[in-house]
Amino acid sequence: MHAIVMVGGKGTRLLPHTRNTPKALLGVGGRSILEILVDRLRQAGTDRITMCVSHLADAIRQRFGDGCQFGVALDYAFDREPMGTAGPLLLVEDWHEAAVIVNGDVLSTIDFAQLHRAHCAGRDVLTVATHTHRVPIELGVLDIADGQVVGVREKPELTLDVAAGIYVADPAVREHIPADRTTDMPALITTLTRLGASVGAYRFSDEWHDIGTPQKYALVQQRALEDPVFGA
Repeated sequence: MHAIVMVGGKGTRLLPHTRNTPKALLGVGGRSILEILVDRLRQAGTDRITMCVSHLADAIRQRFGDGCQFGVALDYAFDREPMGTAGPLLLVEDWHEAAVIVNGDVLSTIDFAQLHRAHCAGRDVLTVATHTHRVPIELGVLDIADGQVVGVREKPELTLDVAAGIYVADPAVREHIPADRTTDMPALITTLTRLGASVGAYRFSDEWHDIGTPQKYALVQQRALEDPVFGA
């Protein structure tokens, strides 16, 4: 199984932690986020990982090298200018089969192998892993029909499906990524759906953390202290 990990972002929302350190190399439970992610991908059957690097790329390449010590074959795709979260896919070489794609600031106990199998069993060109996110509304919400109030819900909770920053994609998706501008995954998904391409949703309930802010990073560090297995 081939996996592509997006680790080129500057991590500006995580300052000052990322002033001199790539966000993927920040520590959680004694190891870096990226080490944990690489290990979980390997355990799921990944034998090749392509890291899409840019900001502080040398620090990542020096740490992981060719991947030998991590039990996988590692190669790198380097973008000199920011290309977004989808644009770097254009730089991945020797990509011929469906690959797992993961943002480098995501930690999850999702079964990557099952996700990959689910994608390959269908006809979707892209599968988006989705996680349930509950949003409390601290107001009374009115149900209105024909100008009349027919009900009221006091401080309800919305249940939303959110993109988890984890995907499986066929290499054909690159045909819809422009080479002349930055492209993020939401834009690629929108393009594919507008063209009528099949984009699947893979709902999972496993633990999932988006380590995008200092507050979320602190929560993950605390989680690793409470359960050393999580950061192992």
